[in-house]
Amino acid sequence: GLVYSPSRTTESMLRARPMAAQVAAFMAICIQIASATVQVPLQTRLTLRPHSKDQKRLSLRGGGVPVVPIAVLGLGVGVVLNKNEKLRGRLLKALQNIRVGRGGRRKPRQQKRPHITEPKDYDVRNGTWAHEVAEVQPGCLLLASPDTFRFAGPRQVLDQSVVLLVRHGKSGSSGFIINRPTQFDVGDVTKKLPMFESNPLYLGGDIGEGVYMIHGFPSLRNATEVSDGIYYGGSEHAMELVQQGKASAEEFRFFFKYAAWAPGQLEAEINSGCWCPVRTSLDLVLKTKQYPGLHFAKAHKVFWHQVLQTLGGRFLNISRDTIVKEEAERVKMEEWVGLLQDENNQTVMKHEGIENGALAIATVPGALEQEVLDGVHAEVEALSTAVQAKLAGGEEASGVLSALSDIFFEKYQLALPVPGDKDTSDPAQQLIHLTQASHAGAPLSLSFLYMASARQLGYPLRALNCTARMKEPVDFLLRYDPPAGGAAVMVDLAERGAVKTKEQTLAALPAGSSESALNPVPHVQLYSRMMHKLADGYARAGDEENVLMWLQQIRILQAAINTVAILQAGAQNLTMAARNEASAAQQRSEAQAPVLSDLIGEKLMTADGTEVDAADLKGKTVGVYFSAGWCQPCKVFTPQLIQTYSKVKIADGKPFEIVFVSADRSQEGFDNYFKQMPWLAVDFKDVERRSGLSTALQVQGIPKLALFGPDGKLITGDGRPVIAGDPLGDQFPWSQ
Repeated sequence: GLVYSPSRTTESMLRARPMAAQVAAFMAICIQIASATVQVPLQTRLTLRPHSKDQKRLSLRGGGVPVVPIAVLGLGVGVVLNKNEKLRGRLLKALQNIRVGRGGRRKPRQQKRPHITEPKDYDVRNGTWAHEVAEVQPGCLLLASPDTFRFAGPRQVLDQSVVLLVRHGKSGSSGFIINRPTQFDVGDVTKKLPMFESNPLYLGGDIGEGVYMIHGFPSLRNATEVSDGIYYGGSEHAMELVQQGKASAEEFRFFFKYAAWAPGQLEAEINSGCWCPVRTSLDLVLKTKQYPGLHFAKAHKVFWHQVLQTLGGRFLNISRDTIVKEEAERVKMEEWVGLLQDENNQTVMKHEGIENGALAIATVPGALEQEVLDGVHAEVEALSTAVQAKLAGGEEASGVLSALSDIFFEKYQLALPVPGDKDTSDPAQQLIHLTQASHAGAPLSLSFLYMASARQLGYPLRALNCTARMKEPVDFLLRYDPPAGGAAVMVDLAERGAVKTKEQTLAALPAGSSESALNPVPHVQLYSRMMHKLADGYARAGDEENVLMWLQQIRILQAAINTVAILQAGAQNLTMAARNEASAAQQRSEAQAPVLSDLIGEKLMTADGTEVDAADLKGKTVGVYFSAGWCQPCKVFTPQLIQTYSKVKIADGKPFEIVFVSADRSQEGFDNYFKQMPWLAVDFKDVERRSGLSTALQVQGIPKLALFGPDGKLITGDGRPVIAGDPLGDQFPWSQ
């Protein structure tokens, strides 16, 4: 290994021109040979990597260490390279693999892939199998490592992808993602393939705009062989075969766009652990995978796990760990959806329970004890009680908020960063329960407790979309708008809760700022801002794992916001005319609907597997609940339904029962979901009964609750609004 410390001029050349690095390194060799030793300070580092056949790693770092002179036994100190072909060849090989790096802290070496022993005599046309391969070749699958491309910007499409490599060589590599279905068919994108217009279209990558085809027909004209049994191209001949009945359209797969790598890029990504190349049976590559009931945006995960589980061994553990992680993320998203719809509000803008949102952030690293959670709520209650005791009564908003600021900042210390100082504090100290415990924090950290206390006093606050000030970490402004109209009141937490008018606040902004800078934002923006700040703090500390965790939590929050927005849009899209038509259609349907006893069968079951006679439902109001554990809206509505059921049946003792009809995809999914419910269910194994109920009650989507009266006749096929409007069952049995 040879290290050379050039001048600053040469150092700038090295950063800009790799060829200059080779010239400088060769000069270093010549200098070393001539002078026998070189002292190397810790500046620019040139590391020479050996050829793959070389056993030793040619690397040596500087630091005033003399480099051992090159010598050849019997020739003395003077070595002439042109007379030593072996040495010259070795040096030239090393120069071809040169790397340029800066001095100082050394980056960790890339992990070498373990030695792989490939099984032999596998028939690609028989069975379903997969095994890891040591050498990348066209026809192999590239299995993306979990989380590698999750935050990769435009390359995020490669997250949990399985790529069929169709070309690999000195000019680069390309292939198709085979596990990303879209909501489109081939005919939605092009009319040049009339025989394949109904074929599902997959997203093949992020490059190009064309439609590409793969198949298993070796005799197709203009087709290119990828590997044994896999071909691409030849669409004209393929359409002829389909038209003649010699092939079916389902035997061809189509992709929009493709994935590509520059020369050497794929090898570098494999060596750094981004991809695992595998060889599989043809059925995993050529057969279109269908997942009924699963949203197309999630189907790629199912196939990715399927390949991992087919590989077995350590890949099974990767799959299991990823499933556990994804399940935790799904639960967190459902938690956010429920929080953002507090008090049954349908919009994110109306979400008020800011301390609950802050606690949702605090529980991301791990669950908190109930006493810790209760302690935060108790603190909010104590602050608001102290303010009420201080007030004489009749104060305006500015007086109440001023009193809150006085009491709040008597207890809490404002921690403002010093400009120019490096922040070395633990990022986790910004979480609400730790802020409460330490009685100190930055304005953003303190805002959650302050705003929750103000809401408790009847003065809900909003943070400002004050972009010009928010660029400065010490600035944080809140706003209160009286519901009956009037002047807005501003609170500056960076100034210990100073209460200001709108004009005073605007005057303190940089010149040219408009009133739009004082527009309020929903609480979710504060949650996002807090999680970004946590990610930034861990990035400064070099904690990559926590950075990725908080970036993913931001994505989960955004998914929850989108879910609430979709629910809101669905509710608003029903115009009065549409509602009247829906009501008339429902009445027609109810007139023709059979009674419950004709649908439900003879036996039902409890969560512990005990059979119950369906005849016991006679004389009761019965809700037939269509739901599934994988359905996000279901997971939001089910707790509300449990609350109503517990109040009406258990607490009040009224004749009420619910029968769960599962739309889960497996027995295990049904068992896990049903055990959370206190009511009865149709046996998951009774597929015919479940299907008959779904057809008779015209189930188009879930969750769906159909309510039957004590006489067994249908009250309504849409019982969700009934439960939402009467959660305590005051209007039971809802017959009107």
